[in-house]
Amino acid sequence: MDEQVLRAMARWPNVPAVYGWLRLGRRGQWFLIDRNSPGFDERIHGDGSPIGNEQINEFIGRNYQAEADGRWYWQNGPQRVYVDLETAPLVVRVLGSAQRPGLVDHTGVEIDIDSIEAAGVGPAGELLLAMERGGAVIHDLDLGSLLIEAGGDGEAGVLVLGERRIALAEWADPPARLGFVARPRPAN
Repeated sequence: MDEQVLRAMARWPNVPAVYGWLRLGRRGQWFLIDRNSPGFDERIHGDGSPIGNEQINEFIGRNYQAEADGRWYWQNGPQRVYVDLETAPLVVRVLGSAQRPGLVDHTGVEIDIDSIEAAGVGPAGELLLAMERGGAVIHDLDLGSLLIEAGGDGEAGVLVLGERRIALAEWADPPARLGFVARPRPAN
């Protein structure tokens, strides 16, 4: 977490958290949901506007983390901004080839292939990973960079990452399987 964020948290410790304002899209893009804009309609504007400023995206990424209960948030100075997750809390890009893949998440953190605990296929055909850092989805444009072999009995296939082979299961409820909250809300 950035030093300036830690200082702001110490200076203003009781700033209320916000919910429903920030969304992480399926491809690792941050979206601001402009609820206070004139004419806001959840059905029309509920997906939000993409945040295109690279410095803001990097700031969010450096200060993005999870609580023990699976709610992911961005620590924006003294204010905790809970994130609505379209698919998973982390979006993984594939670098290199199927024989020598490198993985990096949407915040720029490199992923050690040995930190992948399990892999599965979600209800929309997305490729999901259970990792030490949290649940992840492989960016859909990178699926062709991976080697996925046909599975045997009870397997959806086998994900091959270099020397590592991970059996794929079918995961009907990714948030429950990966331990994250897709749409965090305040406790009543």
